[in-house]
Amino acid sequence: MSEVLNQNFIDGTWQDAASGASFKDINPALNSDVIGQFPESGVEDVDDAVRAARTAFKTWGSMPAPARGDILRRIGDLLTERKSELAFQMTREMGKPFFETKGDVQEAIDTAYYAATETRRLFGHTVPSEMPNKFNMSIRRPIGVCGV
Repeated sequence: MSEVLNQNFIDGTWQDAASGASFKDINPALNSDVIGQFPESGVEDVDDAVRAARTAFKTWGSMPAPARGDILRRIGDLLTERKSELAFQMTREMGKPFFETKGDVQEAIDTAYYAATETRRLFGHTVPSEMPNKFNMSIRRPIGVCGV
């Protein structure tokens, strides 16, 4: 297989690591199979990604929940269309059996579709207060950027 050059996707553009450093990912079952060249991202790259995510969050957070659900559903559709291809690449990268990586991709598909349906159920709660003529209310909404 041919080696693929990969980049970070930050703020709508593909870019190398700020340091210019990269590493080769090699198939653990076949040392001659170089999966690709990947950016060796550092603190500066993470800071750029978080900054871009915080900017994008303003738009995402103000988007109606069902519209966010449409995007999540499309992610599930794209994963479904590329399930075998993604599972094959995961097998090359990890050495994990193909039937297991297909299960891993299916889990991502299921998660995307589940999250999409949950956007139609983002109900808050209204509960009585101990104070007369008052009530307590919760509202579900996006709260911010997280890194995982």
